[in-house]
Amino acid sequence: MSQQDPQPAATSRRRERSATRRPEDRRPDRAAAREERRAQESWVEGAAPALPIRATRPAEVVFHLGPTNSGKTYESLQALAANGSGVYAAPLRQLAHEAYAKLSAVLPPGTVGLSTGEEEIDPFAPIVCCTVEKAPMRGELLVLDESHWIADPDRGHHWARLLLTGEYREMHLISAAEAYLLLKPLVSDAEHVTVVNHKRLSRLDVLRTPVRPADVRPQTLVVAFSRKTVYAAAAELDQHRPGKVGVLYGALPPATRREVIERFTQGEVDVLVTTDVIGHGINVPATTVLFAETTKFDGAQVRPLRSWETAQIAGRAGRYGLTGHGTVGVLTGVTGLRPDPGVLATGAAVARGDAMSDLPKRAPRLRPELADLGAMEAVDLPEALTRWMAWARAATRDHAMTPDDVTSLILRVHALLPLLRGPLGAAGDLDTVWRLVNLAIDYNPPRRTRWLTLAQAALRHSVGLPVLPETVLPDVPRGGGVEEFEQAAAAARDAQTLLRQFPGVAGLDSDDAAWVEEECAEMITELLPDAISLGRSGKCVECGSAIAPWFTTCRPCSAPAGRPGGDRDRRPGGRRTAGRAAGRAPGSRQGGPRGRTRRG
Repeated sequence: MSQQDPQPAATSRRRERSATRRPEDRRPDRAAAREERRAQESWVEGAAPALPIRATRPAEVVFHLGPTNSGKTYESLQALAANGSGVYAAPLRQLAHEAYAKLSAVLPPGTVGLSTGEEEIDPFAPIVCCTVEKAPMRGELLVLDESHWIADPDRGHHWARLLLTGEYREMHLISAAEAYLLLKPLVSDAEHVTVVNHKRLSRLDVLRTPVRPADVRPQTLVVAFSRKTVYAAAAELDQHRPGKVGVLYGALPPATRREVIERFTQGEVDVLVTTDVIGHGINVPATTVLFAETTKFDGAQVRPLRSWETAQIAGRAGRYGLTGHGTVGVLTGVTGLRPDPGVLATGAAVARGDAMSDLPKRAPRLRPELADLGAMEAVDLPEALTRWMAWARAATRDHAMTPDDVTSLILRVHALLPLLRGPLGAAGDLDTVWRLVNLAIDYNPPRRTRWLTLAQAALRHSVGLPVLPETVLPDVPRGGGVEEFEQAAAAARDAQTLLRQFPGVAGLDSDDAAWVEEECAEMITELLPDAISLGRSGKCVECGSAIAPWFTTCRPCSAPAGRPGGDRDRRPGGRRTAGRAAGRAPGSRQGGPRGRTRRG
């Protein structure tokens, strides 16, 4: 017996209610709707986006184009030193530090300053080396390193805003040649444009055969793409060069990274196992780069390296003025990692300048400032940001740009608005909320709650409510391993970000957070050698057979009881025999991850 469809009945009831309403009852609703439309139209006219413009156009723009190790940055820094005033801006703190050290070595004291998200040294000096986010919007000469980062989906909008609105007499843009077409439209108003094409200064050869851990020589970079695989490769290498292997990856505090790079530069460390953080222009005396893997997780999927990514890393081998010619190859012998020599060969050709890369053809991104939105109160921001995206698509249609995806900002505003309905509402003015949602603190799970906790602490402080110091700045761990201190250092960096914008929260300032990070960095530096020697994770915790570093048990040991490889296959002593019974030697590939236990 079928039930009657409720949809016609509901429609009929709505029609009946509409028919019984008198026309004069509907007039106020219609009048209110017209007023709302007029208000929206007025608001739209005031908030319609416009491309950023500069009042003073640059007199000279110089493009320095070419592969890695071709002298692009060197020539630009020479021009900056000769000019005596200007800005060097780069994507990484480490690059800003390198430029600061080089310029300080040749210029009088007090001439060069440093400004990053973590530290400042003479930030008002005539020459300032900084990260792009900290770059001033006007000056004499701008040197913008790694300018192809304008194609980065997360941070590219900082490059776009600086190039579109930065009022500099002269600009030097350092980039891979493939990014020229992305960058040129942003400085089309320049009075004069010069293009300097650079060639690689040292030879780069590809090794014909894979290299095993026992055969790795000093001054070698080994590349992997996750914390687990970095430690797995380092542990294999440490067996052949005990105490002479270092690690470098993004979760390490900046001070620890600088210490590791310094030890490699001074020869205290023979081999450095690193993620692709090394590929962003960091210069070290490496004669060889070996890839332990040629795939990476990009936030959405595990994929092969693109040729421009491979080239950026491979180009670290054979730095002119630091070493002789360079070689690149693949490292074998780390269980679970199977690098593809073909990916490497293609990237090496790009690094030599013999081939064009596959740099994504992303248009530079435009992100709104608060003044672009036309919002009057914090509650207006979600709708204002949504409308801005729609309007900006139309405004940039005929330009070499595209609006940035501001969904993450909208999500942050929605997370804050419920807090503003109570006692914290007095602190939730438009400017404060905008500054909070733009804090450079990770909003991806599982760290999303960290941003919200810090934002709530800032609001409570603003209205005079108490905030516990440990809420903002956890103490230095009393014990634990490298990972625990890395997490504490990351929390301290988040606290620094908050306290620079909102000083005094919980009675703290950014120096307090910097001290905690420095203490954690010192502990990590002490713990790293033991972490490397113990980091050989490619063994099953039950039977001891070799497995990939991201698993804890092999497939036979993780199979349920009663199935092949389950408990009925155990030896009396507790060891399993299924792997050998199936004709597989320990360490051979055992298929996909189904049924095995991943490490967290």
